[in-house]
Amino acid sequence: MPKAVLVDLRRCTGCRGCQVACHQWNERPAEETEFWGTYQNPPDNTANTWCLVRFRDTDKGFFFTTWRCMHCLEPACVSVCPTQALHKTEEGPVLYDETRCIGCQYCHAACPFDIPRFDWEEDRVIRKCTFCADRLAMGIEPACVKACPTDTLTLGERDEVVAKARAEAEKGAYVYGLEEAGGTSWIYLSSVPFDELGFPKVERVAYPSHSLAVLGSQLGTIVVGGAALGLYSLYLRRKDREGERR
Repeated sequence: MPKAVLVDLRRCTGCRGCQVACHQWNERPAEETEFWGTYQNPPDNTANTWCLVRFRDTDKGFFFTTWRCMHCLEPACVSVCPTQALHKTEEGPVLYDETRCIGCQYCHAACPFDIPRFDWEEDRVIRKCTFCADRLAMGIEPACVKACPTDTLTLGERDEVVAKARAEAEKGAYVYGLEEAGGTSWIYLSSVPFDELGFPKVERVAYPSHSLAVLGSQLGTIVVGGAALGLYSLYLRRKDREGERR
């Protein structure tokens, strides 16, 4: 059965325990940042920050949200990848094979949640949350779920998570992830509408499998530009390998 995580933002204290645990488990380096007028740090998800605690100041108060790959049931990133570097597993995670990635970034362009991020500094491939698939395979909760001190994050079978979310919705909670993009594996609860928290309004989008042309109407020249970037990325990686052999 596919897994899912219920994210009850009504419980989140903004401690960033999930963010730190994600960095530690996945051995990602810390970001070099500076103060930019908010407690949110770094400013956005990156190739090294897969789980980010966001801070939102609204008319109804100060709120914390956690943001990462949603692990869609019908992932657009998988559909548009020309090298099949991304794939959806039966357990729920959307994973990627770095050896197949050419750095074209079509996945980032297609993702309605703006998630896959390009690693410009190290391997020049995309990176994102993996749902801790390695931990799930061992029967262990994802690192962020395990680290959460307030049970904001809880892991379960997706059917059970959906049932809990709908039960909370009947009590007046706002729910995100049941229908967005055809449904996701990370389902959120909130006491305020999600558009006030900066969550995108996402409808179900069906891309033809591994089709690049579907992006043309929205992205214009990105097809040519992405191909050029992919070739340049391969050139740099080959150059790095030649330097290592010397």
